Amino acid sequence: MKKQERFSIRFFARKGKSVKTDESPLSMRITVNGERIEMSLSRYVIDRLWHEKLQKCEGNSKEAKAINGFIEATTFRLNDIRQRLIIEGKAISADLIKTRYKGLPDADEIHKPSILELYEIHNNKLKELIDIDIAQATYKRHRTSKSHVATFIKYQYGQDDLELDRIDYKFLSDYEHYFKVVRKCNHNSTMKYIKNLGKVIRLGLAEDYITKNPFDKFKLTYKTVQRDILTIEEVDKLVKLKIPEERLDRVRDLFVFCIYTGLAFVDVTNLKMEHLVKTNEGTTWIKNSRFKTSVSFLIPLLAIPQRLVKKYDCFIKRSIDGSVMPTLSNQKYNSYLKELAIRAKVSKNLTSHLARHTFATTITLNEGVPLEVVSKMLGHSDTKTTQIYAKIQEKAIMNGMKNLMHK
Repeated sequence: MKKQERFSIRFFARKGKSVKTDESPLSMRITVNGERIEMSLSRYVIDRLWHEKLQKCEGNSKEAKAINGFIEATTFRLNDIRQRLIIEGKAISADLIKTRYKGLPDADEIHKPSILELYEIHNNKLKELIDIDIAQATYKRHRTSKSHVATFIKYQYGQDDLELDRIDYKFLSDYEHYFKVVRKCNHNSTMKYIKNLGKVIRLGLAEDYITKNPFDKFKLTYKTVQRDILTIEEVDKLVKLKIPEERLDRVRDLFVFCIYTGLAFVDVTNLKMEHLVKTNEGTTWIKNSRFKTSVSFLIPLLAIPQRLVKKYDCFIKRSIDGSVMPTLSNQKYNSYLKELAIRAKVSKNLTSHLARHTFATTITLNEGVPLEVVSKMLGHSDTKTTQIYAKIQEKAIMNGMKNLMHK
């Protein structure tokens, strides 16, 4: 025979919880087998009428009758809820009784999205934030990430989707193995894909769809990589290259502009003439905030980028929206950069990241510009990020040691 649960209801006034000095909010405590849950009843009792031991108001005043009638009706309703749960064969708990009292669906009746459904919810929210808080590329990255998860689930489990609570340590470990062995990704790329999944898991935790975070046991690690940069000779090749085609000439100009300013692709795309500020001394600076982090930066406009700005004085887009440089899609930009590398006979893979790295090293750090100054120009929140770019070569070392060598 099933053992009957211990069930009780207690009503009480929360003294000192009201703005009125002579009233207190009415609350109740439901207890089932020692499990307690309390809730406010959106009613107030007059302190002088409330009898704590009897759990009701004394006297026959209109106020006392109204509160006592409410308590009686609430008690009847709670007992009725308990009785219905017994008939339904459900395990009775204080939390479930409170849920039914509030008219909410039971926890097991609430639809919990699968991992791919939650990914779609996450990505739809991101889509609404394009050009507000995030770049188009960020949205595309998470869309690609969702596609990777879907492909992995099909490969590993032979299913189209998985319940959210099946994303555990083993899933993440197998996902890592899949990227490295099946897709032949390097370690850092693998970690970035898994990190993207982590953002969706955090959404699931925040919405109470899951209670355990699989990333508590799985640690994201990154290997230090040797970042490629252009030498000053390679930069000169690009600057001096004669290009008859207008499209490729514009791509070269945009790339060189990034090399001499350190701007990321999205930041140079959003750069307007209003961001070019002249000082009393006659020098021009780029003053803006990074789109990715909203961290402000301040960069002096050197001679070569100044010439490029002047070159596009009659650029029609500048007359429309004040754009400093001609722009195109990131996809086309990267495609044309490959063509530019071949034309300039530069063997390295030209990317917007490479231009930024080159500014941080060849253009600034190697010429003795302090790390803290470079950090500010790059729009980094601290110098630890800048140290990733600090691939200081022989020239910088020799410059730094000049004084010691003289001694």
